[in-house]
Amino acid sequence: MSKIPRVRLRPGKAEKLRSQRHPWLFSGAFAPDAIAEAGDTVAITDEHGNPIAYGHWDPDHPIRARIFAWQSTTLSPNQAFWHQHWEKALHLRQNLALQTNSYRLLNSEGDHSPGIIVDIYDDVAVLQLRTPGARRLQPTLIRFLQKHLPLSGIYLRGEKIEDSAWVAGTPKPFVILTEYGLRFKVSIETGQKTGFFLDQRENRYLLQRYAHGRSVANFFAYTGGFTVHAAAAGATRLLSVEIMEEPASLIAENLARNNLTHIPHTLWVEDAFSALDRLPPQEWEVIILDPPAFTHHQDALPQALRGYRHINRQALRLLPPGGLLFTFSCSGHVTPQLFRDVLFQAAMEADRPIQILHFLHAPPDHPIDFFHPQGEYLKGFVLRVD
Repeated sequence: MSKIPRVRLRPGKAEKLRSQRHPWLFSGAFAPDAIAEAGDTVAITDEHGNPIAYGHWDPDHPIRARIFAWQSTTLSPNQAFWHQHWEKALHLRQNLALQTNSYRLLNSEGDHSPGIIVDIYDDVAVLQLRTPGARRLQPTLIRFLQKHLPLSGIYLRGEKIEDSAWVAGTPKPFVILTEYGLRFKVSIETGQKTGFFLDQRENRYLLQRYAHGRSVANFFAYTGGFTVHAAAAGATRLLSVEIMEEPASLIAENLARNNLTHIPHTLWVEDAFSALDRLPPQEWEVIILDPPAFTHHQDALPQALRGYRHINRQALRLLPPGGLLFTFSCSGHVTPQLFRDVLFQAAMEADRPIQILHFLHAPPDHPIDFFHPQGEYLKGFVLRVD
């Protein structure tokens, strides 16, 4: 391995870094002579040259360095280092006793592997490598996966479909995901995120506790994860609203795959905002709102908050007394407190008394670095209208 560049912090920055341990260091934290190539592993030092941590460098991004190891002694982040590092992540998942054949193996900063997402779908691994440092580790990561898991194929998901490709094994465009005894068809090559919303697994299962004997409307339904769980619990009837035709076409297939076609199901392929605006009041006893992130940028946050407030206000107005709202935000720019504030405003505008039954979040195969609150992107509530 070539010599690791040392990048020096500005005077006074090291003490704050040690006390906060946040894994993101912005460009203003570094001295003018802090220079390295995109994707380089760098030793981050105080103003006197004493090492504090190791990270990946990105000279073209405001987040100049992403820390993967807090260590003041010499570190050699070679293949052996990373394989040992990822073995810990694998052991964590193996000890969780997850009721599924599909899970998140590496969760970026949550597993001290910045920029790296690895989701396992049965015998297929789907990778997202979001930073130059993560992309440098692609060969090392593929060797690790092939060594430790019985995989038929490995798919690299780029930001665009045309930037995606099978990088190892045999292409397998579709897999069957199982969770809590239910089966779902997952499109590896064209599905949202890495193919399915693995982070909602436990929340879908929680819905089964409340859906029996109730009518359930699922907005932003994607391929019907919440719809199928509601049907399995014994919902009386179902509505799924999904604007994209391809995932919407899989909802009926997933219901049939689980022998649940006897539950009356209606599919609306349309925008969820317009569907909420025209839905008759008190017709649906449980409503699920699981929208995509309304913003990926801080500048668009006010508009996103208006969107969250609108759909939640409409849902709360529609529910009958005793009705339930499962509501989520998956935007990293919307903090848990900010989302709660938005729901407070929506409840006030809907003029409905509300009880909180559950605070919701991602499952334990999506761990969060305690010092990286931005990793807590998924947050949700189960609300009861009194």
